[in-house]
Amino acid sequence: MARGRTVSLKRVDDEPELDAVLLPGLVNAHAHLDLGDSAAVPDVGSFPDWLLGVGRIRGVAGDVASAAATQAAALACRGVVAIGDIDANLGASTRGRRSEGVAGPSYLEIVGVAAPSARARLAAALDAVDRLGGRVGLSPHAPYSVSAAVVPEIVRAARHRALPLAMHLAESTEETRYLTHGDGPFVGFLETIGRGRPFERAPGLRPVRWADQLGLLAAGCVVIHGNDLDDEDLGLLARNNACVVYCHGTHRHFQRPEHRLLELIEAGVEVALGTDSGVSNEGVDLLDEMGRFAADRPDVPRLTILRCATVGGRRALGMDPGGAIFEAGSAADGLLLGPPPGDIEGLEPEAVAGWALQGSPPVLATLCHGRLQGGGSAPPGLLDTQIQQG
Repeated sequence: MARGRTVSLKRVDDEPELDAVLLPGLVNAHAHLDLGDSAAVPDVGSFPDWLLGVGRIRGVAGDVASAAATQAAALACRGVVAIGDIDANLGASTRGRRSEGVAGPSYLEIVGVAAPSARARLAAALDAVDRLGGRVGLSPHAPYSVSAAVVPEIVRAARHRALPLAMHLAESTEETRYLTHGDGPFVGFLETIGRGRPFERAPGLRPVRWADQLGLLAAGCVVIHGNDLDDEDLGLLARNNACVVYCHGTHRHFQRPEHRLLELIEAGVEVALGTDSGVSNEGVDLLDEMGRFAADRPDVPRLTILRCATVGGRRALGMDPGGAIFEAGSAADGLLLGPPPGDIEGLEPEAVAGWALQGSPPVLATLCHGRLQGGGSAPPGLLDTQIQQG
């Protein structure tokens, strides 16, 4: 299990020690970097009403690469070593993130309610995959925004090229209603955008079962949000070794019922954390969000929150979970928090995690593969130290 460790950083020439708590590097498993600094769109109607507001913001988007670079750099300075970014611009956001040296896959977003539109977007996304190189995947946006006839084609393309998949799924009760009955607020939403419907007849399935039927879960698709789940959904996700990314700030923005992440974990589902974007969150600082999560959900152990933000995120993004484990000779990713309280050495791991998530202690440095993350500021002497494990 990922957990913190107290360390004493002492310069070789015996200058004063730097007391700090060493935690595994954080993984933001779901973000929209191009919207990170956007103002929140109020939740004043149905979820589809909110989506229309987001569309208006995207319609006046500025320099996407610059916005993504700014957000990636800010996250890196706050302990994030990898990001699962949804790139809605066929590479612009990816280039911005990469310019800051932050790891993680970019998922090229595919939308298209009508099948020809979805196929054209898939073709453009695959061209972008070839052009960008590196770790790039595909993200069919959601069941209501991508033609159901094209989803299996997206799955086949991802399998053929070994590309990771991620999809907004089971995000709202309105989504579930539309898939199961073909009515509700999404009917008006689709009429407003005027581009057709994703299916001729409602499949009569809840979102997770719909995704399973179309091959998404078997292909390892990361489930983003997973807010509206029943017991059968939990079992289906577990049997498919699925990963679910929970975004607490967005969950709170929409005042949704309590997320079933503890039940997911108990069922054997890997749960990661993400910040989504500024349009549905009060900030995209993952460490701050973990603190708000801890305050809002005292039933969730602090070590569980830390694990979701580290090992869980790494597994969701297809990264080696060993990069979150500190052991002799390893070059793990980490962050240094401090200064710690005077009694830190006597605290149990759960209490240390609680301290880290309470009050947002300063991030002294972010380390990737044992080295200082670009863009960070090192404490005095950090690059010339001997680490003495506490």
